[in-house]
Amino acid sequence: MAQSMLLFSLGMLVSVPTVVIPAVTRYSNLTGCNSTATSHDGCFRLTEGEASTFAGLVLIMQPLGSLLAGVIQESVGRKLCMLLVNIPELIGWLFLYYSTSSWQLYAAAISMGFSIGVMEAPTLSYVGEIAQPHLRGVLASCTSVYVSVGTLLMYSLGTFLHWKTAMAISTCVPVLTFVAILQIPESPVWLLLRGRDVEAMRSLCWLRGWTTPDKVEKELRQMQDHAIASKLVPSDISEKNPDGILRKPTFKEKMVDLMRPAMMRPLTLVICFFFFTHSAGLNGARPYLVKVYTRLGVSINPFLGTVLGAISQIIGVFVCMVSVRRVGKRKLALITMFLCSTINLCLGLYSLFHETGYLYLSWLPLVLMALLSFTANSGFAIIPWALLAEVFPPRGRGVGGGLSAASFYIEWFIVTKTWPYIQSVIQLYGMFFLYSSLGFIGTFYLYMNLPETEGKSLEEIEGMFKKNRLRR
Repeated sequence: MAQSMLLFSLGMLVSVPTVVIPAVTRYSNLTGCNSTATSHDGCFRLTEGEASTFAGLVLIMQPLGSLLAGVIQESVGRKLCMLLVNIPELIGWLFLYYSTSSWQLYAAAISMGFSIGVMEAPTLSYVGEIAQPHLRGVLASCTSVYVSVGTLLMYSLGTFLHWKTAMAISTCVPVLTFVAILQIPESPVWLLLRGRDVEAMRSLCWLRGWTTPDKVEKELRQMQDHAIASKLVPSDISEKNPDGILRKPTFKEKMVDLMRPAMMRPLTLVICFFFFTHSAGLNGARPYLVKVYTRLGVSINPFLGTVLGAISQIIGVFVCMVSVRRVGKRKLALITMFLCSTINLCLGLYSLFHETGYLYLSWLPLVLMALLSFTANSGFAIIPWALLAEVFPPRGRGVGGGLSAASFYIEWFIVTKTWPYIQSVIQLYGMFFLYSSLGFIGTFYLYMNLPETEGKSLEEIEGMFKKNRLRR
């Protein structure tokens, strides 16, 4: 689908630092730079601190983009918002291609991070609004596949091409995405909320395979009822209008509603889940993977190691899609987080023995890193995103989901920015031991607090958090 090309772009954007950082730090000899190269060849140098800032800016700009997207998509529509987001993305790719200094890299990171934030909300909203009920879960699961494929493409370009050539090729993606999105209609739900019923009917007919209006009339009425109800709130959360009439909530009422246990408990759970996901999944190391592979002494091109990891990630996503309904989200999250924590422990032991000269098995870190990527994406890296559509009550799902997504990128920024500084103190093996420990703590936290939501109705899930009966 055309809108899913934005998720493909997202996977490329979050993977850019992994390709760029080795080329502009002291590891640039891995990318074909040499002592005679100039900044115009793309071989200028960044310090460790500047490199971590570049990687962090891509992530920390996401919440700002998300805030703007929430306003824009309601005002101008999902389609126009998905079209406009390609502009800052294209600017980011061009900044990278023409960059000759750190500030240009920072500008590219800001533009790209902003576009990541803007593209997520309208894309996921559009998919949720146009999908038929029996396909909604499958389409939601496919979002991770598109992101993973984008990551694989970016790593592959970085492996086989000069990094600036990779950036030049990447400029084609927002252009093609823009053209593709022009071909699809606006969300019928958004059109209904604007009173544009005729256009909504045409849109739904197109989305259901250019069918006739009489075949989608019932579905359109259901969309209209749901769309109106989702924008309203019972007046019992306010002292005003005690007659129970449905109406739009004020900002103050939204904040009061956020403080309810039914909102705060799942919000706390998801935010903590995301933190332990970054820890056990070793997300803070992603921009520095080439350096990590080099330190671990792998025998192949370190960039090829990132490609193997991305392939493992895609396979893991498919395994998650197949197994989550059979195993359940709770059990799958616990098993995969425990396994990844154990893998991190093994990586720490290998790194310690390798750096002290007692062990050299060049294939072992490759296998362990690929296994880490596969295991993480088989469970706990995917599950918290699925929880966003389940654990929050309907009235606060938008706010809760937005805050949770923002926390994901803020936490990712923190672990990315601090990685080189902590590593300089405790060494690479210490980083593996640290995040292994946090992963084991996360496993225990999820055991105590994560309920089983698979196969339960939204009403049952909401009741769990109201009564604080979370362990299942």
